[in-house]
Amino acid sequence: MKKDDRSSIQKLILALEAAAQEIRILEAQGKKALFSDDDKEAYTRKLNEKAFLLMDLPEMAAPFLEKMERDAARDIRFVLNDFARRAGQAMELSSLFYLSALLYPDDYREGDKNDLEKFIGSLKETYPTEGAL
Repeated sequence: MKKDDRSSIQKLILALEAAAQEIRILEAQGKKALFSDDDKEAYTRKLNEKAFLLMDLPEMAAPFLEKMERDAARDIRFVLNDFARRAGQAMELSSLFYLSALLYPDDYREGDKNDLEKFIGSLKETYPTEGAL
């Protein structure tokens, strides 16, 4: 892997980690709003923010992917587009259940990594980036 590729993937991973952390924060705020404050509107807003963040992933990643090897960029773009597509479908359906379930497989257990976090982990394994920055 070329140095430019390693640098781009490292920057992409950092950006995805920030997005994953923001998603966890939005989910926690949403749960608090619903279960502690009995505020369904705030809960809905937080889930919508989560969906918008997922829908923005391909655009956020584009500058990093442009600098990467074509096949690797294509594979990463495919996964990010899928996250965005599912978030868009959830928004179209206006389903709180679907919005809350984004990133979580049927067998998810509290404390497990969600699908975005698993994807980030797979990027770290597939594209070792020691000393990239």
